Amino acid sequence: MRTFRRFLFIFFFIQNIDAQVETSNPPISKVDFSYTIGYQHVRMNNFNRYYLDTFAKPHDLFTQNVHHTFSRNFQLGYHFSRYFGIGMMVKSDLYKMTHVTPAYITDNLGEITDSVELTLQLSFRRAAIGLFTEFNLGEYLNVKSKQSYFENWQASVIGGASFDLYDIAFSSKSLISNPSDLFYAPCIGGFTQLKLNYPIVKRKSTQVQLGIHIGYQFSKTKTLRVNSSGEWIVNNKYPINADFSGMNVGLGLTIKLTDHKYSAREMHLSKNALYLDILGQSTFGSLVFERILNVESTTIQRAISFGFMRINRFPKDDLGVVSIPFAYNTYIDFNRTKNSPSKLELGFGITALAITKYNYETYHKNQHLYPSLRIGYCYRSYHSGLLFKATLTPLLPGLSRSNYNFINNQAITFGSAGTFDYHVMPWLGLSIGKTF
Repeated sequence: MRTFRRFLFIFFFIQNIDAQVETSNPPISKVDFSYTIGYQHVRMNNFNRYYLDTFAKPHDLFTQNVHHTFSRNFQLGYHFSRYFGIGMMVKSDLYKMTHVTPAYITDNLGEITDSVELTLQLSFRRAAIGLFTEFNLGEYLNVKSKQSYFENWQASVIGGASFDLYDIAFSSKSLISNPSDLFYAPCIGGFTQLKLNYPIVKRKSTQVQLGIHIGYQFSKTKTLRVNSSGEWIVNNKYPINADFSGMNVGLGLTIKLTDHKYSAREMHLSKNALYLDILGQSTFGSLVFERILNVESTTIQRAISFGFMRINRFPKDDLGVVSIPFAYNTYIDFNRTKNSPSKLELGFGITALAITKYNYETYHKNQHLYPSLRIGYCYRSYHSGLLFKATLTPLLPGLSRSNYNFINNQAITFGSAGTFDYHVMPWLGLSIGKTF
């Protein structure tokens, strides 16, 4: 009998320890998104040598070469195991140089009658969208070494490929005229990055981290082209290409959404949501109200949404936009349980879009009515809390009509996807808001 009591004591003691260990383990973070700003070193050797040195400097236009850019990087990741995850990246690199010089006005006899200030600007922009895989290096080292080297700090390595689109614009601005040339080229690039993050805010279902992100990207174009026709050649000999390959370093803010299970008390109502849609279905974005029609469902939930956005005379008193999107969305639970806030979103929408362009003499208004699809990831708190979406929103052919100076209305045409000249326009959308 004494032996049996000892056995029960040991058994319940071990169970109690296991329960404590299980309870102390933090929930696994399934989803995270980060925003990084920083420095991107570039290798613009060809451009610097053959354009800025052989043309710009002798003509006293630009005196400095291009060696770095300002970088902004957004990443969305999903972790399907303890060590590995996948994600999507959107990155923009930008550099501008400006030169101010006087421009002289002459009469028919060639005599100078006046002068105006001429601003020359050369800008380099790289926009990239890519996919990557992620490896949780910190967790791997902790398990293999059986030490908590990364108990607070978190380390991960990512690597992937991207589709890059360059545009290099050369413009001159004055009170007389504003001519500009745009050179562009697409290419396929690659990137890798080491992310070291430290949590600064910890909540039950959310963790905010601040960190240093160090990486390398490869992105080099073929010969730049102008207006879909000619190539950019210097001195009839040297083709010009853009090369944004190099090391980068930046300061990043990361938000991790833990796989928190809501209790029965917490899971009430939360049928409504209000969120800001960036880009997405409305092209420019909108403020959206959404209501789930069957929030009690544990399989597929259905929702309808309505949005509105108005931009008046922006950015330089020459553009006005009004957008009204409607959508029908469905949410599918990844784990087939209502307890998980992570959802697969599928939807269909209709958008009414009006764009007004102003200048000194004319008034030009374009009206569009077009459909769009929606597929992506949605994090939706059942209890009043965070809502976040990252979706692909291809814009489909719709109806368009133009109006000049309130008269000469053109006939309604069918074919373009919103404001673009394509029948189907690939597009992205990000949303952040609150459920209630």
